[in-house]
Amino acid sequence: MKKVRKWLDEYQEHLGYITVSSLFILVSGVYAYFQSDVISLIIFLYFVGDAIYKINAYYHYKLDTKKRIEAVSYRVKHAGEIVFNELPIGVLLYDEAHEVVWFNGFAKQIFGADLHDLPLQTMSEALYDKVLGESAVFEITVKDKTYLVEHHRDERLLYLMDNTPFTDLCKKYVNEQPVIGVLIMDNYDEVIHNLKEQEKSEFYGKIVSIIMQWAEENNIYIRTVSSDRFVMMMSFEVLQKLRDKKFAILDKVREAAKEKEMLLTISIGLATGYESFAELGQRANYMLDLALSRGGDQVAIKIASDDKFLFYGGKTNPVEKRNRVRARVNAQAYERLVRDSERVIIMGHRYPDVDAIGASIGLLRMSIASKREAYIVLKEEELDKTAKNFVAAIMQDEKLRPYFISSEMGLELMTKNTLLVVADTQDPKMVIEPLLLQRAKKIAVFDHHRRGVDVIESVLSFAEPYASSTVELVVDMFDYYSQKIKMSSLEASIMLAGIIVDTRRFSYHTGRRTYETAAILKQKGAEEKLVQQLLRTPLENYYSKAHLIERAEIFKDVFIIAPADDEMVLEKVQIAQTADELLNVQNIKASFVISRIDDQHIGISARSLGDINVQLLMEQLGGGGHLNNAATQIKGINTQEAVLMLKDAIEKELEESGD
Repeated sequence: MKKVRKWLDEYQEHLGYITVSSLFILVSGVYAYFQSDVISLIIFLYFVGDAIYKINAYYHYKLDTKKRIEAVSYRVKHAGEIVFNELPIGVLLYDEAHEVVWFNGFAKQIFGADLHDLPLQTMSEALYDKVLGESAVFEITVKDKTYLVEHHRDERLLYLMDNTPFTDLCKKYVNEQPVIGVLIMDNYDEVIHNLKEQEKSEFYGKIVSIIMQWAEENNIYIRTVSSDRFVMMMSFEVLQKLRDKKFAILDKVREAAKEKEMLLTISIGLATGYESFAELGQRANYMLDLALSRGGDQVAIKIASDDKFLFYGGKTNPVEKRNRVRARVNAQAYERLVRDSERVIIMGHRYPDVDAIGASIGLLRMSIASKREAYIVLKEEELDKTAKNFVAAIMQDEKLRPYFISSEMGLELMTKNTLLVVADTQDPKMVIEPLLLQRAKKIAVFDHHRRGVDVIESVLSFAEPYASSTVELVVDMFDYYSQKIKMSSLEASIMLAGIIVDTRRFSYHTGRRTYETAAILKQKGAEEKLVQQLLRTPLENYYSKAHLIERAEIFKDVFIIAPADDEMVLEKVQIAQTADELLNVQNIKASFVISRIDDQHIGISARSLGDINVQLLMEQLGGGGHLNNAATQIKGINTQEAVLMLKDAIEKELEESGD
């Protein structure tokens, strides 16, 4: 185009020159004619000849220029056709019916077929869905290649550009990201405690050999940092492969230990996607702590780009590994916190059960023993009928009643030097009064549930999933408290009732310490007759249980689900007791009872015999608990919607576990 412009400029110059020459010839000719001057005539003839020459030259120049322009135009047109048809960019035009009306060669190459009148949906379902969407730029995959598509909706025009090299580079970058992990033998010291030296060496060697072989097979760098702890490094690609295999190392170690009649498991914390190796290491250790606090025998993973925490394993009941050392340390730490505080305010979870109330009473008595002002926050409108029996007995006791206050009064009493104690939950969303958490400067947490993703930030946390109840943890500290703990018969009876309810009358999650705790409470004045009276339920509870059992359905052969009518509102204890009852049905491995617990919330109570981890199922629905005893509360849905959500969660868990 620059050459064409140059030729046109020269053409203008020639045209101007010829016009001036013609004017000069005319003047010279007129002058020669009237003056009869020979010289003027010669000049006239010269200019006439020159003009003829210029005109002839101009004519040929114009003709040559035209030919050049035509040649360039042809080449430009031909080059455009080549570019349009051979440039590696697919071009598609489609009509109102989303059928192809025109395409270039590269588009045909992409889809490997003649696209004339072919519907977009037939060519590529993904392309068709994207075209119907709102995005102007998107990616699709065709025959293992990735294409970046620009969609001009008004012209019904699509440009497809091969984006595979960039996509492959991105995948390579992600796959090569470093992953740091920490592996620990959950209860190694307890397992080998009574073994002979040779037996210890043989057993340890076998377990380490399994771990090292697993690491070598999966291209994992692993090193021992202590007898029961290992540090690992791997790529993100390896991590994905381990996830696909559901971390089979957990089962291998567990089965190998069983062959030796040992109850040994391992836990792993993994982290990836963080900028520095220091942060990766910190996150990996945090995830290991999270896995252990959830009962061990599992893998906990945090990927920086993902808001979710990932868990694998956790299919077995945690082996009790509590010891008196930890109880002593926590008792002394709690006593220091109490003495350094102006007052103590204690609260449990929403809709408190007997365990939460009993544990709160134990913590109250420890605080009072340290000569500190202490109160228990309670919302009487958020009590199930069983808990109401105990609260009614508390309110009739003139000595105990003044220690129970409303959440409003608790907020008024909260100061910078007030210790807030949370009992029977670690979840900040589950506490009776979340505003107390926001205002408190010092928080202590006591709980026996497996730790969830969201936890209360505290200066002291005594959380043991191995304990039967929170009452058991609190009583564990009594012996190591410097002051003598005094309580009434009613208070000791309520605490004992908390253990009885959480252990289903000592038939579930019961260990040696559970019976020792019951014995201590018996010494403190707990009366079995009083406990029995307070645990009695009204006749309508039996009616509601019969209603739920009648509506029960079998799902996937081993699950039983019992939903109440959507209009029916039941107490949490009612649905929990019914779930316990349904677990006795033949061939059933897990039971679920669903009912409205108030105008806004649906409650789901889940139980299992241990083969099914109902905690993982309830966590998918926003709840939590233990491997064979868990629950959740869902807001803004009806019972039928809750049933569908539960079934989806079960199917997802079965799919991931490969069952």
